[in-house]
Amino acid sequence: MKEIPLSSCERNSVIAAIQKGLRHDNREFLEVRDINISFGKDFGSCTVTLGQTRVLAQVTCEVVEPRPSRPSEGKISISVHLSPMAAPHFELGRGNDLVEELQQILDRNIKESRCLDLESLCILAEESVWQLRVDVTVLNHAGNLGDACNLASVAALRHFHRPDVTVEEDGRVTIHTLEEREPIPTFMKKVPVCLTYAFFMVDEKCHMLMDPSDLEERVMSGKLIVGLNPHGEITSMMFPGRVALQKREIMNCIQNAFSKAKASAEMIARVVDDDVMKRKSLIKPSGYTDCLVSDSTYRRKKIDELVENEIRGEFVIPQEPMEENSTKMEDSMDDSEEEEEEAEESMEISSPKKSVQAPANKSKKKTTTMSDSEEEEIAETLTANDLQ
Repeated sequence: MKEIPLSSCERNSVIAAIQKGLRHDNREFLEVRDINISFGKDFGSCTVTLGQTRVLAQVTCEVVEPRPSRPSEGKISISVHLSPMAAPHFELGRGNDLVEELQQILDRNIKESRCLDLESLCILAEESVWQLRVDVTVLNHAGNLGDACNLASVAALRHFHRPDVTVEEDGRVTIHTLEEREPIPTFMKKVPVCLTYAFFMVDEKCHMLMDPSDLEERVMSGKLIVGLNPHGEITSMMFPGRVALQKREIMNCIQNAFSKAKASAEMIARVVDDDVMKRKSLIKPSGYTDCLVSDSTYRRKKIDELVENEIRGEFVIPQEPMEENSTKMEDSMDDSEEEEEEAEESMEISSPKKSVQAPANKSKKKTTTMSDSEEEEIAETLTANDLQ
């Protein structure tokens, strides 16, 4: 299925908003969407949500033979998968420019930057080493897949723990399970961060945005992808697009990226360390249930937590205050009744006497006339009887 092109109204509305300093999602030009990182039940399974963009990364390992040129270093491979679940125009088994771009970003930012200590993956030199495989799957495409895939891959690698091994005298390698021995964490020298900047040419003026959405990516003139680490080292830089930028604009992007990279690296390290500490304290990992807002079990779990928390005490009222409140309510009701009676009496006193007496006089007249007529009828009946 081909991607549905944007209408001229949508394109013009995005450009007009950017020209006035606005974005369609009410963000600032250099504001990033909300980032959420969660881990599965196994080590090395991680999902990252960047706004509505969702990416899953899974790290696995196996024992292989090393390269002849580097016999004491392990291996790492990264692959990106796009499916129609992420976007209708993605097709299974067909590569496109987006897959090649994401693959290039991850290879440069993770593999070529040598952020991992590959020598620590060696089991027996020239015979057996660990090979780490990172599978990145895009679950929902809502813009800026490069940053989301990089965050998921780095967090999954830092969270991954490989099993411990024992090398026998004859060269045999024994892999121990997680129950037999504690797994070994993956050592990462530096945390690589990827940041994307989009550029819009409006009336010969270049506007720069950070973390573009899907709609903005389809309208932008070009973008700059900067890969760096918190130590101030640029690991990669890609510039796909047809916009000619000046040196000053590129330097502004790099300076802003340095200020954002440290916060992103600290966030990844903090989230990973917290999850590892929970696992060491024998807290059973909940997996991805916390990410599923529509899951009935997650909602039931939240309700149970609310019942067990101290919030329950705010809604439960003790008996003694209940009696006090009831007495106060009764007193207030009595006071209100007395006030209503006093108001009625005051209305009767303030009303004129004529208006009160007038209906009484009319009623008296009516009663007298009714009595006279009755007497006349009775007299007539009596006289008629006498005549007979």
